[in-house]
Amino acid sequence: MSETLIEKHEALVVEMATAYLDNMEVELGRKYKDITYDIDAGLSQEQHKELKSRFDIADQEYTDLYLDFKKMEPTDHLTKAMAAFTASGGNVEIEPGYDEETKRLSVDVNFSIKDRNLEKIEGLSELEDKVLRMNAMLQVDTLLSGSDPTVTPEF
Repeated sequence: MSETLIEKHEALVVEMATAYLDNMEVELGRKYKDITYDIDAGLSQEQHKELKSRFDIADQEYTDLYLDFKKMEPTDHLTKAMAAFTASGGNVEIEPGYDEETKRLSVDVNFSIKDRNLEKIEGLSELEDKVLRMNAMLQVDTLLSGSDPTVTPEF
């Protein structure tokens, strides 16, 4: 079986995800203040340039990789790990928090099981953890999109 482009360049994809999460905090901050704002957390030209340079990847391969990144879905492993975690009594909490000074809305994902708090779910790759956090941010975006525009959302 051949390696996918994402598997081949997993370290670069993790960096793309990190940049996306950073951009998403800024975008969610804007949406928090104006729920009609359309979020676009895509990487900037400067971010693309820096990543291409740092990872020494050809332009077309990078473009193809970024397109695959944007279409990325949770892996079967992530889905099964989350199902097993919740089936064994685990709980996932999404905690958004707006910082007035930086104008960012950060989203913390917390895991707990049997009165223990965990930083992450054991067995998930770094990329799977990033995908989980990206999905949490998209859930917050959905929540903000459905809120009453005359009322500032409370978290």
